[in-house]
Amino acid sequence: MAYQGTTAASTVSNPPRMLIPRLGGPTSTQLSTGVGTNTYREQGGGIWFYSSSHGSTEVMDTNFFTDAWYLGIRPGDLLFGVQWTTLGSSLVTYFVAFRSVSTAGANLSTGGSVTSTYG
Repeated sequence: MAYQGTTAASTVSNPPRMLIPRLGGPTSTQLSTGVGTNTYREQGGGIWFYSSSHGSTEVMDTNFFTDAWYLGIRPGDLLFGVQWTTLGSSLVTYFVAFRSVSTAGANLSTGGSVTSTYG
């Protein structure tokens, strides 16, 4: 199943959700125009959540989150995720960092990922 981001129909759209925004970072206007920003203020600090039937290895594929930049995800942001293998009875959780983000999508750090299976 393909990622259902913000460009999918509203009834199936399932982008990652921001739980905690980065503190002291640039505003969305500054990010889109590049005014008043610097490299360090644009990096990391946000915490996101994603829940779907996509496995952690699938989510870590290159540019899986095709709309990451437009959602406000930046390198160094963190992602908590849940993969439901059998809804309500078996799940896998994962925790990773966004390594790079561009208008083409986002790449997650695979070296520091943590996963756990329940059920």
